Amino acid sequence: MKRNVYFIQVDVSSGKDSRVVYLPYTAGVIIANAWKREKVAATYEFKDFIFIRKTVEDVAEEMENPSVVGFSNYCWNTEYNLALASEIKKRYPDCITVFGGHNIPQNTDFLEKYPQIDYLCFGEGEVTFGALLEAFDSGNAENVPNIAYRKNGEVFMSETKSICMPDYASPYLDGWFDPILEKYPHIEFNTILETSRGCPNHCAYCDWGPLMEKIRFFSLEKVLAEIEWIGRNKIRFVWGADANFGIGKNDLTIADALVAAKEKYGYPERVRINYSKGNSERVREIVRRFNRKGIDREGATISLQSLSPVVLENIGRKNMSLEKFREHFSVYHEEGLQVYSELILGLPGETYDSFVDGICKLFEIGQHFIFEVYHCIVLPNSELGQKEYIKKHGIKTSRSEIVRFHCATDAYYIPEKIDIITETAAMPCADWQSSSLFAGFTQAMHACGLLRCFAVYAFHELGKGYRSFYEGLMEYIESGNAPFTNELYQTVKDSFTKLAEGVNPRFFVPFAGNLVWDHYEYMFISISRDYEKFYSEMMPYLRSVIDDENILSQLLKYQKAVLRRPDEETCECETEYDFYDYFRNIYVNKYTALKKGKFKTVFTDSNPVGNWEDFGKFVVWYGKMGSKSYKDTIEVS
Repeated sequence: MKRNVYFIQVDVSSGKDSRVVYLPYTAGVIIANAWKREKVAATYEFKDFIFIRKTVEDVAEEMENPSVVGFSNYCWNTEYNLALASEIKKRYPDCITVFGGHNIPQNTDFLEKYPQIDYLCFGEGEVTFGALLEAFDSGNAENVPNIAYRKNGEVFMSETKSICMPDYASPYLDGWFDPILEKYPHIEFNTILETSRGCPNHCAYCDWGPLMEKIRFFSLEKVLAEIEWIGRNKIRFVWGADANFGIGKNDLTIADALVAAKEKYGYPERVRINYSKGNSERVREIVRRFNRKGIDREGATISLQSLSPVVLENIGRKNMSLEKFREHFSVYHEEGLQVYSELILGLPGETYDSFVDGICKLFEIGQHFIFEVYHCIVLPNSELGQKEYIKKHGIKTSRSEIVRFHCATDAYYIPEKIDIITETAAMPCADWQSSSLFAGFTQAMHACGLLRCFAVYAFHELGKGYRSFYEGLMEYIESGNAPFTNELYQTVKDSFTKLAEGVNPRFFVPFAGNLVWDHYEYMFISISRDYEKFYSEMMPYLRSVIDDENILSQLLKYQKAVLRRPDEETCECETEYDFYDYFRNIYVNKYTALKKGKFKTVFTDSNPVGNWEDFGKFVVWYGKMGSKSYKDTIEVS
């Protein structure tokens, strides 16, 4: 009789009532390769992928005499996996549990800490898991490289070897996911597309480079066939797993295949890609082709992580010059293409001043729209996660619950935990909280566009720096002169105090749907509905910055008109200045003086939404910050 095998890859947001779920790609590729081994196929029966987050009791109850259970671990499912492994061991003491994945440190710590784990796999699991299954049958598992295990009450590690196959069997093409699609016809599936593996960079906060530093490009024929499978099976969203898409010579062909699948099948609807820092022309061409078909979720990625030379030195990263960044932003915006930037807060060497100045420098070089600020988390296999590095840079963390945005809270939720850096030798915790607040505030006010027009005008015409403008505004709000805005502001401010203490608050906006929002989205949506009250509260501060009452009143008229709102497909305003041409040129780093005259500006929303729930979903969530918060068709006469 064959022995039963299960594999677990559960995402944090996939509950039993979820309508959108990721296919378990990591588990799938490991099983697809294990079952290429004749001995494994002859000895074991693969029973099921566990990828929907049911209660651990229900999952264990549904299992049929499991002999081996594999667990794929990242920060979003490790706590669930540990709880499920305990439940399985309680019911099936002889079952062998095998843990692997990026969240498993490359040592024996997990075995020593968690008795419900029998084996650890290090590195890429496609070879190791299959070898372990063969070894379990023959009784000599300790001879398998890249594992840790228990024997006679003691913990051992086997030999470490670099095992990297040039290519892997495909769970899509080999039919491993077909039963899932048949079993869950009511679910819309997302998935992972992997066209290469590895990263040549060694950024201290990341574990891609240290674990897989050499890039291997997978068979183009296989990748194209997988894209065809994705389109034919109506997979809704594709997350590109490559660290540097655009670096490979075949990447334009792969991008064309994704576009062709969208044209042929209507799927995938959207893709999210991690683009290469190099090969800018190739990346730009990929973004152009995606943009023409509306398939790319966020556009090109131009990530800086930090603009501090000290930080970049500490994390082993090199950025292009600010002038080069400016050039890229200009070209993308000139062509009407989205370009997304990110910063990481909490990196060693960052101070409040350098971080805030970095955000404002982004505005100065032309990134007024899509920027994200991530709190730095400690990954166990990154350089930043090592004890010596932590001690050297005075790193302190807060262990807090992961909150997944744009999801409803699941009834069967086992909290997943991450270690967020909240203090370093250069940034005390209080400064980390202030930096977090400045980031969230400028995301709402500038990237989402609520006060962008005022800040840009004040910078270019009055010499008012962005930092001075927004820090002054924050002081004004805290003074008590803006009670509506201050209530939202204080809620966000308090959330960072709680996060430093290990509590990660959730933000809800009842009129925009039963979803969890990020802090800046919460502010933006709440203000958008009551924007007359908001602008009324802001006017005293804005008058202190812009003392020309005529300019101020017309800027206000333009700023309000350009914002998208439910049930407002078209609006118009008459001004004495051509604000549209003025801001359009600034956004592509081609400043021209503000033209005076008589101008009628007509604003049209080409995709109007009819209610605040759709506004939250399509403008804020799908629109991804300020790229979609403004009306997109503007005519001036």
